[in-house]
Amino acid sequence: MKITYQGAAEETTAPTVGAFLDGKGIAAGTAVVEYQGTIHAPGDSLDLPLVEGAELNAFRIVAGG
Repeated sequence: MKITYQGAAEETTAPTVGAFLDGKGIAAGTAVVEYQGTIHAPGDSLDLPLVEGAELNAFRIVAGG
């Protein structure tokens, strides 16, 4: 299926948002995820079905001194 990830078109066979991000090396607890306009905080379940045409963004919060 085709989705939009970080503003770019991508093909994927991942069944869920979590599986897709895992394939990108992004663990659910390490990123803020926007899926179809809804924000999911780090640690939220990302067992959401990935659908054709979905829009998905992931943001890692980095803090340092």
